[in-house]
Amino acid sequence: MRWTATYRALVLSFLALSFSGAHSQTTDANQPQGVMHSDQTLRTNTRLVLVDLVATDSKGQPVPDLKASDLTVLEDGKPQKISGFNFEHSDASSARVVQIQLPPSVVTNAPKFQSNSLNVILFDAANGDFSEQVYARDQLLKFLNGAALDRPVAIFAMETQLKLLHDFSIDNKSLSASVAKYRPPAKNNNAESVESRASAFSTRGDYHTSERDIENTLNQLNVLAKILAGYPGRKNVIWLSESFPLTLFPETLNPTSIGGQDLRSAGTPGTNQNLQVSAAFKTYAALIKKVSDSLMSAQVAVYPVDAGAVGRNDHLASQHTMDNMAESTGGKSFKNSNDLVLGLRNGIEDGSTYYTLTYYPENKNWDGQFRRIQVKSSRANVSLRYREGYYAVDPEKLNKQDSDAVAENFSRLLELDAPTATQVVFQAQVQPPSDKNKKVVVTFHIDPRTLAFEKKDNGVEFAKLSCTVWAYGKDRDKPTMSSGTVTANLSASEYQQMMQQRFLPCDRQLELKPGTYALRMGVLDRASNKIGTATAQVVVP
Repeated sequence: MRWTATYRALVLSFLALSFSGAHSQTTDANQPQGVMHSDQTLRTNTRLVLVDLVATDSKGQPVPDLKASDLTVLEDGKPQKISGFNFEHSDASSARVVQIQLPPSVVTNAPKFQSNSLNVILFDAANGDFSEQVYARDQLLKFLNGAALDRPVAIFAMETQLKLLHDFSIDNKSLSASVAKYRPPAKNNNAESVESRASAFSTRGDYHTSERDIENTLNQLNVLAKILAGYPGRKNVIWLSESFPLTLFPETLNPTSIGGQDLRSAGTPGTNQNLQVSAAFKTYAALIKKVSDSLMSAQVAVYPVDAGAVGRNDHLASQHTMDNMAESTGGKSFKNSNDLVLGLRNGIEDGSTYYTLTYYPENKNWDGQFRRIQVKSSRANVSLRYREGYYAVDPEKLNKQDSDAVAENFSRLLELDAPTATQVVFQAQVQPPSDKNKKVVVTFHIDPRTLAFEKKDNGVEFAKLSCTVWAYGKDRDKPTMSSGTVTANLSASEYQQMMQQRFLPCDRQLELKPGTYALRMGVLDRASNKIGTATAQVVVP
């Protein structure tokens, strides 16, 4: 959806104002029937570091019998106590569709597919060359048409905003049909600027990445992480891209080499690349840290597949950022091959067998600095692959973003063609106008186990959230909006009762002209900034 700059500014102002003013609200609506999310209640004042391990033997085969006692975890060289350890293997038997029975007027954003390993193919139409994107799309279709999928796959496209082409499915024909309908937006070569030519990521090869592309890519990664965080288990993001415009962890870079080549000699293109990577990181340091933390929290490992393949251009700098992205998140990069199908297949296979370990850091000083993680095995001939570290951002400060930033993220997920977000799970009942009430009424029933309650000194459990509905009619660029804030101050007994009932009520009303409307409904947890969204239809007579 393409909104005018003026209307988007008005929308963001509306959301920011609604977020800044709070009022208490209660509703006596009954709980609809259905299965809700089963995650435990979140707490805002805890920080658990989660590390996925891919363990292989000397032949590259998965090692299925490791124990926690076989491993040592270090953070910045200091041993950490492992608090949790599990072996996960995903196949056809472990993936299942969640059956939720709902009345006709009720919708839910509860995840429909459950598996301990989900796969996302991210088709990058925002970075790189249009001709290579067309080639990558053809290779993706070849992969889907020849695949017998036994693990859930979803397909997203990255443009100026994230687009869901197909939700999680093992139906390769349906997935292929969605890709066949998709056309990457053509790029105007006249838009190339001095800035793009001087980019750190176009020092070799014909690439057109500007600082605006870096910011856009970071924002879309952040949105994707928020969406995937609502699903349990590991998420393998197979990023089909020709050009990577960013490095998430510059602390892991060797400042004098790229891909094993010495760059210290004068005139070597990579030298400028490292200098400008540092400059770009300083510009977007806060956003990069936030995105890195979001990917870690969502259990995302990135598997870049080089869509540039063995082309006419030498893009060593871009490939280096692919390697860094994979290594820093515990994934694996696939490059220097025209067979992109092999990279897609291996990326899905690699992330299906893994271990998950967790620990609470001994260092409680949340100073925002990068902390390096090391995991060592006492077993011989075992190779471990895992994320290289994380930024020690204060878990409370991380969620205290300014209202403009929160409004921007929320508004993107409320747009008509945005994917469903499942971090905050809810059911929503939509009632059209009646003789008693001339307005459309949307009643939310929010699963409190997906909210971040804060326990006050007096024992009261506190939560604050925003409920919003956007109604899209004939003018798809100007939705009618209704937004409000709900607060919960619950005693211990009230809190336990709510957890047993498994819903927190909230309702919104909209006065709409006669017509057919698509409703985008969203809930934002103000303590954690986690989001849930869903879509419904309503006819106003």
